[in-house]
Amino acid sequence: MNKPGAASENQNEQSTISSSLRLALIAGILTTIADGIATIAALQAIDEEIISQQQDKQDQMELDAKLEKLQEQIDQLTDELLKIKSSNS
Repeated sequence: MNKPGAASENQNEQSTISSSLRLALIAGILTTIADGIATIAALQAIDEEIISQQQDKQDQMELDAKLEKLQEQIDQLTDELLKIKSSNS
C-alpha cells in the first residue's frame, strides 16, 4: 500500500516545508531588526533637528541682542550729532 519511495518522498516534502518556514522566520526576524534600526535612526534625526532648532534660536537671540545694541549706538550718535549741530548754530 505504501511504497518505500513514498515515505522518502513524504519526508523530503516535510523538510522542504520546514526549510521554507525557517527561511520565513529568519526573514521576519531580519525585517523586525531592520524596522528597529529605522526607528532608532528616525529618533536620532528628531533629536538632531531639536538640537539644530535650539541652536538656531540661540543664534537668533544673539543677533537680536547685537542689533539692539547697534540701534542704541546709532541713537546715541544721532543725539550727539544733533547736540553738535545745535551748539554750532
